Amino acid sequence: MLAAGLLAACASVPEPAPRSFEGGWLIDGALQAPAAPLPARSPAARPRVALVLGGGGLRGYAHIGVLQALEAAGIQPDLIVGTSIGAIIGAAYASGRTPEQLWQQANTLRVRSLADVTLSGPGFVKGEALARWADGLVGGQVIERFAVRFAAVATDIDRTRPYVITQGDAGQALRASAAIPGVFLPVQADGLTLVDGGVTALVPVHAARALGADVVIAVDIYCHGPRYPSSSSVSMWLRVSQAQSCLLSGPEAASADVLIAPAIAPAGVDDAEGRETARRLGYEAAIAQLPALRAVLGRHGPMVDAAEAAAASGR
Repeated sequence: MLAAGLLAACASVPEPAPRSFEGGWLIDGALQAPAAPLPARSPAARPRVALVLGGGGLRGYAHIGVLQALEAAGIQPDLIVGTSIGAIIGAAYASGRTPEQLWQQANTLRVRSLADVTLSGPGFVKGEALARWADGLVGGQVIERFAVRFAAVATDIDRTRPYVITQGDAGQALRASAAIPGVFLPVQADGLTLVDGGVTALVPVHAARALGADVVIAVDIYCHGPRYPSSSSVSMWLRVSQAQSCLLSGPEAASADVLIAPAIAPAGVDDAEGRETARRLGYEAAIAQLPALRAVLGRHGPMVDAAEAAAASGR
């Protein structure tokens, strides 16, 4: 997105976006209203599975590979929680798109078209183009109408807390979750200043637990791949930023019941081979974790086979 922003045409700063979504702060592992947890389940019911998709920019093509592997194995999440690119991919899937449809969309997207540049403010990309594209990706649905329950995690930069969005306009919610500080303008919403969820919850396992998940499958696409080089001032800054983010997020990611962590580098803006490599590595990393995932699900209650899962999802 940084490269795309530098290549786009300049525009003026928009008025702050009106609040069009609702959520709650994550404080000491609990969500504040209106982000209510899932209803209590009976002991005989199958475990409620959350899929947590972490941030990582153009590494996010790996998330599609993970979804392909899980769906082929008949594992359908009851809840999807995402940060940044993980929120975008997760929202599209939760809204009813299949992994194959997502992959087709990813291969035809012109990333530069999402960069609407501004010359003033605490960022140089407005984010309105991203919001419009994301809204189209979910078919214009509000979050609470998605086929699978969904939450996007942003960061309230004034309070330095995760803000978990569970209702309302999906496009604006995803814009907030992916508002990389210094690149995208923050999203102003009802007195809140929201930026990328990766600042406080790169892999938002705690949010999934707070929303009532029994089993959490987390996908970390950022912290297990090649490090940025230290050959220039920009690459050194990126390397230090990555190290800091991963040190902070590591314990939360590791608290998942199953962690899928493909070792991938970010694809280039127009890098078709890089996109396919990321997708493939995500798929392979998920396949490798299937025995561990099935063992965890078996300990928590009855399993659901692929046919039952497909029928329940309507896919």
